[in-house]
Amino acid sequence: MDEQLAAGLFWLIMLIPVGVFARQILQVRRGTQRKVRATALFFAYSMLPALAYIACFLLLVGAEEVTARPLISEGYARMLVPLVAVSVIEVLLLTLAFGITASLLRAPDTT
Repeated sequence: MDEQLAAGLFWLIMLIPVGVFARQILQVRRGTQRKVRATALFFAYSMLPALAYIACFLLLVGAEEVTARPLISEGYARMLVPLVAVSVIEVLLLTLAFGITASLLRAPDTT
């Protein structure tokens, strides 16, 4: 079951930044947000799933230390490093792509 949960979390962590990308581009096009602010918010919103995953992992490991009962398997714990590394690389690349795309958009100037 841990493998299924890890696979589900992987896709969730990978797809959330794509949805945030589309939402922020739409806001820049409408002129409801400035390009720089939208880029910063895109980065922040896209990092949240990875940070939440790390926080849950640390919470489970801490609870395991306190209760002396294994709450997560060793394989699931080893999945943390590649999952977080891939998600951070994805967010950095998408932030770069978002910044370039937003700078090329003709959007109404908001003040």
